[in-house]
Amino acid sequence: MENKNTYSELLYKSNPFNYTIPALLEAHGRLYGLTPKDSRKAKVLELGSSFGGNIITQALYNPEAEFVGIDLTAEQVKKGNEVIKKIGLKNIKLIEKNILDINEDFGKFDYIIVHGVFSWVPKEVQDKIIKICNENLTEEGIAYISYNTYPGWKEPDKIREMMIYANKYFPEISLGDKNQRGKAFISIVAEQMKIYEDISKKKGDFIKQIEEVVGMQDYYVAHEYCEDLNNPLYLNEFVDLIKKGNLEYISDVALRLSIISTYNKDTVDKLQQLSQGDHVIKEQCLDYILDTKFRRSLVCKNSQAKKLNFSESFPNEVLDSFLLSLRYTKEELKTLNEDNVKEIMLHLAETPNKSFVVKDAITYWEKNIAKDKNEEKKNEVLSNLRKFILNSMINGKIKFYCSENEIVPYEENKVYIPEKFRNYIRTLIIGEGAGVVGIANSRNEIINDLNDVDVIVADILSEPKTEKEIIEKLSKTAIYRTMPDGERKEVEASEYLPESIRKFEFLGYFSKR
Repeated sequence: MENKNTYSELLYKSNPFNYTIPALLEAHGRLYGLTPKDSRKAKVLELGSSFGGNIITQALYNPEAEFVGIDLTAEQVKKGNEVIKKIGLKNIKLIEKNILDINEDFGKFDYIIVHGVFSWVPKEVQDKIIKICNENLTEEGIAYISYNTYPGWKEPDKIREMMIYANKYFPEISLGDKNQRGKAFISIVAEQMKIYEDISKKKGDFIKQIEEVVGMQDYYVAHEYCEDLNNPLYLNEFVDLIKKGNLEYISDVALRLSIISTYNKDTVDKLQQLSQGDHVIKEQCLDYILDTKFRRSLVCKNSQAKKLNFSESFPNEVLDSFLLSLRYTKEELKTLNEDNVKEIMLHLAETPNKSFVVKDAITYWEKNIAKDKNEEKKNEVLSNLRKFILNSMINGKIKFYCSENEIVPYEENKVYIPEKFRNYIRTLIIGEGAGVVGIANSRNEIINDLNDVDVIVADILSEPKTEKEIIEKLSKTAIYRTMPDGERKEVEASEYLPESIRKFEFLGYFSKR
């Protein structure tokens, strides 16, 4: 963020990130014993917001929440605000501001998001970020900070050092040119390493990493590998920094980096012996085993420290309160060993958005699966179900939240698409935000299958209509689909319409009159 010139020089698309959203931070906080603000009504600050792509969709779906984005790059802030104005959002604004100029008078926020900034700014700015996460965070608030980590970044550091060396004698060339020179340089190094059998065998993984970097998007490689600043940290170093700023470490957004119960028993035993009950030591040792290269840490004020539960044993009432979203395929669910859990999950996989609460699951079991309905059997199924859910939360196959946006099913001539959603997709597909801001669903998961035809369908559905009326209007537009062999084939409006309706239903765009 403080590298203002280079970020203005090599702009990149501002995408949403599903692991940064307040709804997810709220749920993680509650899992660990905190009582953060209802994310649907929260004040949210993002530092280093670029064009606003990470918070625009959240503002769209959460009209009672307030979002503020801060960035130093004037061009990005100006363009982002133009996109926001075109969509018509009133609960979000982007401000051109230096992080160093933020003080307590800037206000208090329930959630603070700092994604893709911390490792790439000077120590002075890192210290200021930590200060903001203390002074500008509400008492029960949660901050998210992502950063590159060691030991996983030790090997990429070698590649980065080569790319920086490739440009040592060309300090005045543009960042884009530095990226191209750097990629060409490491490509030659990798090719030469392959010539020698002993080196190729010994350093095969490293050669593969070089080739992966060469194939990555230019804007990412330029900022990650060619900038002057990229300072990875060990987790324990990060925790030391935030503790000096009166903050407390909660966990990583990826629970598998914080909770060890799903690992091999010997791994669990050894980590417990090494850590002696200290959760930071436990996670640091786990990073050595996993060779972790990136972390997304959640922190809170140290006044909340006594509430935190690091036991890895969570109260049933907490687990039962979450809205759960399946990320399993049916094929994966069919391999489950416990028959009752398998039957329940296969059924829930058919529900809209694959979302449920524990009560839904056990009710379905009682009504449709249970042969023996005594209390002992029910408790056994509940225990197995909760264990499966927690393990799945840890490995990322079940996402968990405290609330869900309502999904209104499509009903012919009874539903319509509100103006804010129509403005949103029009602006980001064919308007000011096209190629600048990424499209997402309510969970900030990137959506790539909306197109200009969907914009037309949405506009037609500004009022409830019969499918005959929709098709009649849509038939005036030529609709093409790219086939598996690459050929473009024209399709009828009647064939395309159900596909468009499914997209809008999944996105929660429909409302009833």
